[in-house]
Amino acid sequence: MEVVVDLDAVVVTFGSIEDLDRVTVRVASPATASPEDAAAVHRLGDVLAATNVGTLEHDPELRAWISPVAAQFHAAGQVGPEWAARLESRCAESEGRGGPRSLEARVVWPGDRS
Repeated sequence: MEVVVDLDAVVVTFGSIEDLDRVTVRVASPATASPEDAAAVHRLGDVLAATNVGTLEHDPELRAWISPVAAQFHAAGQVGPEWAARLESRCAESEGRGGPRSLEARVVWPGDRS
């Protein structure tokens, strides 16, 4: 699953919704945004929260947590019942490791080659 965030337009879109094995939050703009830019990091957290998509964590590394409710909403009509079971399993795994009951996502910034 890829969650694409436009920090300028405050727009969040979901892509590759069926892939729960590689969950990323990709910052699409501005092109200069980076994890070293405190304002961009703060804005990313604000946009995720304001759109009810998720939260941002800084401890010890920067990562995002995607709300299962937001994932289900954006996946509606695109996935089958087995996807919902996989989503629940992934969220339970996260909770079992001490995280929130959400999808853990790696943050990818403009210019990242991943």
